[in-house]
Amino acid sequence: MHGSPSPDPSDPGHSPHVGSASICASGGGTFPFRTSNSLAAPPSEPPATIAGVEYQALYRKYRPQRFEDIIGQSHVTDTLAREVQESRVAHAYLFAGPRGTGKTTTARILAKALNCTNLGEDGEPCNTCNSCVAVTEGSSLDVIELDAASHNSVDDIRDIRMSVTTVASVGGAKRIFILDEAHMLSKAAGNALLKTLEEPPPHVHFVLATTEPYKLLDTIRSRSQRFDFHNVAVEVLAGYLDRIGKAEKYLAEPSALTAVARHARGSVRDALSLLEQVAALGDGSVEVRGVHRALGLADSEVYANLARAIMRQDARAAIEMVAALSAEGVDLRRFVTEGIAFFRGVFLAHYAPNLAEVADEAADVLEEWMRVSKEFSAPDVLRTLDHLAEALLRLREGREERLMVEITLLKLTRPETASDPVSMTARIEQLEQRVRRLSAGSPATPRPALSGVRDVAGGDAGGDVEATGIPTTPPAAEVRPKAELPEEPPASEPAEPDEASLEPAAAALGREPVADLTLSQFESVWPVLVAGVRDDLGPRRQALFREASPGGVEGSMVTLILPDHLAFHLEQLQTDDLVKQVVQERAAELLGGSIRIQFRAGSRTDDGDSSSVPDEETLTDKHQLLESPSAATDPDALVEGLLGGQVIEEIIDEN
Repeated sequence: MHGSPSPDPSDPGHSPHVGSASICASGGGTFPFRTSNSLAAPPSEPPATIAGVEYQALYRKYRPQRFEDIIGQSHVTDTLAREVQESRVAHAYLFAGPRGTGKTTTARILAKALNCTNLGEDGEPCNTCNSCVAVTEGSSLDVIELDAASHNSVDDIRDIRMSVTTVASVGGAKRIFILDEAHMLSKAAGNALLKTLEEPPPHVHFVLATTEPYKLLDTIRSRSQRFDFHNVAVEVLAGYLDRIGKAEKYLAEPSALTAVARHARGSVRDALSLLEQVAALGDGSVEVRGVHRALGLADSEVYANLARAIMRQDARAAIEMVAALSAEGVDLRRFVTEGIAFFRGVFLAHYAPNLAEVADEAADVLEEWMRVSKEFSAPDVLRTLDHLAEALLRLREGREERLMVEITLLKLTRPETASDPVSMTARIEQLEQRVRRLSAGSPATPRPALSGVRDVAGGDAGGDVEATGIPTTPPAAEVRPKAELPEEPPASEPAEPDEASLEPAAAALGREPVADLTLSQFESVWPVLVAGVRDDLGPRRQALFREASPGGVEGSMVTLILPDHLAFHLEQLQTDDLVKQVVQERAAELLGGSIRIQFRAGSRTDDGDSSSVPDEETLTDKHQLLESPSAATDPDALVEGLLGGQVIEEIIDEN
């Protein structure tokens, strides 16, 4: 093996050399060695250059040589060190966990400790004796490391069984067999190994390492002492990368190291490989921009902008976002993957008050999730996750990446273009709203966009614009006369919200304030008002507004109250001028005069009008509702009027 161990900190003058490519154990076959892939704490001095090797990868250069050098796995290393110290080492171990977490390296350190002649009191190998040096260099005759991916036949297991019977090279030494990727063993090979694994000679120990322990035979798992290796936390891994960067004299930004650790997903080896790549790209500098370029990632603010476009149903902004990402060379498949991770965090922010405990992310990321969750409803987050997950599956099938992403974002920003149940429900609600308007004698077409509300689609198309931002051209028979349309103020005069901006209905519609308005009068139009503003407010604002109820009237000022426990709803409604504008305009149409509204928490107040509290005589008895004959309704007329039907033949059943 062309080994490349890091220098022993206790022996700075030691210069490691290249070990042999294979070892032929007496009584057995030839067992090729390979280096383990893990990490060690950076030494105080740069390691000596190995003869014939100009450069070493960081994950090989800083490979751990002691139990304490392995990061993030103290539950494993502390236990093994104590077992070695107390001479209570099991005959077989099973190391299971994700890649790059130190399974094989831990096995090699355990082999060092078992044969170390100067073992420390804490169970750590000395790394200076002949046995430790031989294991480090890969030349020890008593440590046989096999790759089960290429040694998975019964014949290979037979060679192992023959080698097990061979004594160690030094009297009193242990023989350690490290079987990496053990889940690749065939069923026949696994069964052939059972007897030897269960009752090996006293001087033999087995270590099986695997990333997929469930693929091993149950009989193998039951004969081994299992240790589960975990992904390394982002903060721990970022701190480790900082020490490596200082040892290598990199100019590393803390945010860049955190980004590297986050995208390594707990793998120390992957983190060091990415750090090395970014440093080479930046000529010794490690910056966030370099991390994004190396991985083909979008900037972090892109996902917040995507959430904003979905909330505003801004299809144009979403499509332009995809075009910009493609122009920058961003990997769109990774963009979708990162988008799923972002909206998962937003979803967790809705339901996990202890977000910092359930999500291993930096504080700024958690704050971003919390901010977006306040504006993005949980059903919308679930719908977004469903669409992005479906897009990722299609991308993995080899579909055209840009087209799939554009279609997905179009479905998210234009629910009416999708055929999923949630989008169909939204379309049905719009149809029900139009039916209510027809039954109330109002025009079936939506009212024109309110003054001051920008077309969220970003286009300059003519015609009316619905609350969803879709330019529409109503039929000629339903077009309202120009004289009835509210006069819109010039777009070049943006004004700060003040007292006058809360009365757009009176200025736009030219109505006088309602005289002698009572609470009972306002309550009589309240159901129609709530139904009439649904389309204009949109799903998010409607969800907030429907929690309000009439609480009092003073002159032309109407107070809408919310329960005390809905403090978030109250804050959103009080700061959203669009809600007040929409409600005031609709109420002005229903009451024949302008009003002003305000939101507050509390209970209903008495406005001094006795008619606001209905007495027993005015209340309708439930039996009257059941027994009262309904107005004559001709079903044929309904079919003809609403659906454009025509009676072809009338069949009378004489029975």
